[in-house]
Amino acid sequence: MNDTCWALAVAGALAVTGASSGPGGHASPPLASQEPPAPVELALPQGDGSPVITDGIFSPGEWDDAGRVPLSDSVELRLKQYRGVVFIGLHALGSASVGPSELCLAAPGGPVHKLHVSFQLGEIIVPPTGEPPPFRFGYTPDWYANEFRRDVDEAERLQKQGKSPLEIIKATSYPSDGIEFAIRRSKLPGSRWLVRLGISLATAGQPGGLVYPAGTTERSTDGWQALRLD
Repeated sequence: MNDTCWALAVAGALAVTGASSGPGGHASPPLASQEPPAPVELALPQGDGSPVITDGIFSPGEWDDAGRVPLSDSVELRLKQYRGVVFIGLHALGSASVGPSELCLAAPGGPVHKLHVSFQLGEIIVPPTGEPPPFRFGYTPDWYANEFRRDVDEAERLQKQGKSPLEIIKATSYPSDGIEFAIRRSKLPGSRWLVRLGISLATAGQPGGLVYPAGTTERSTDGWQALRLD
């Protein structure tokens, strides 16, 4: 992770939220005239057994057996499955950095599970209407991912020196190449998953965000990426 990444914790995550939500932070239903076409369904490759250690470091060999989908010049989606576990990677490209992000999952016609990754992991079920519940941090049934980590003692020392939150985050965050999810097949029924990503990014020193597939909302699975797990 480069020194600019944790501008995301302040601004980039807000950009992602703003890109997918309506007034008050709630997702707005897509306008009928603007509904995006759904991406082509992707069949997940069967991995060759190369283990993925969910530490955010895309080590050599971990993802060589995965399918790759470029989402932008800054981030690439990686996908594979092995022995009942689905692996989803968000790999930063070049000098870009991936920050706090969310993965929405659903089986066709089923509830939306929203998986959150930042300095903590958490999950909620997104209601179709009304106020969403608060995240249950530490609650990761049938999945795991790398938390973003930092040197807490050093952060406290810098805070006492009067450093700004952004300066502290930059100075104390440990390296990361992105986010690595490991999700059990038992998380959702059936062999077809629907996926939506809200990713915060820093590119060329500037914080921002990306929603994939573009134009989708977390309240409706219309236009989401379909994954075939057969």
